Amino acid sequence: MQLVGFSSNGNRVHFVRDLTEEEIAKDKKYTAIFTEARGRFHLFKILSLNYAEWTANINLLLNPQSKNHDSEILQLDRLLLNYLSCAYTIHEHFKTSLRRRFRNTPEKLKAYDDFVGKLCEKSWEFAFLLDFRGYVQHCGLGVGQFNRQATLTSVTLSIGCDAAQLAANSREWKRSKLTGKEGSIELAPIVQEFHHRMLESYGGYAAKLFYPDLFPAAQFYLELTNEVKKHGPDFRMFF
Repeated sequence: MQLVGFSSNGNRVHFVRDLTEEEIAKDKKYTAIFTEARGRFHLFKILSLNYAEWTANINLLLNPQSKNHDSEILQLDRLLLNYLSCAYTIHEHFKTSLRRRFRNTPEKLKAYDDFVGKLCEKSWEFAFLLDFRGYVQHCGLGVGQFNRQATLTSVTLSIGCDAAQLAANSREWKRSKLTGKEGSIELAPIVQEFHHRMLESYGGYAAKLFYPDLFPAAQFYLELTNEVKKHGPDFRMFF
């Protein structure tokens, strides 16, 4: 196998050197790890696509010309349900995978539970949405309050739910400790904060826990890429 640089426009090819046996062995090892990890972490890409649809719909509601009230609520509930379902799938997927992979390593299982618990302590929004997912699945749709006032120059938008109603219809608020006295809860900033935590904190933790070799793999390919770019800043690295 050879280390090769291809220019971005495809007009130039530069042979750098032969790969060593050690590098070929590393590539074989890391390719298998990356292939498995890519399949698992596609769930986070799906979550991001759902989040993008949710935010795009909110931006559409900020257009003064949008006027179909019933259709607006239905669409918000649909997109929120899609997002929450995907988030729950990710949480359950990694929790189940963790138990299978580390069933003989109880300290790993405890570390995961401790991590989720600390994340809930740091972010009430994260804790609330984990609880709220159960409410939406078992008790009622997410958008309990919707108000939109549009003028020629501005739009005032509120998408939320009533804490008292949530607490009255469900007692499953173990993570967020919802009391029912919180009043109106705006969902858009909560979903935004939750999504950030899922990608940056939860996703990063899952990557380090399940695939610690991804990080030396990234460094391995980065060094080879930098070696190729010495021969041309626009080169892409190939084997």
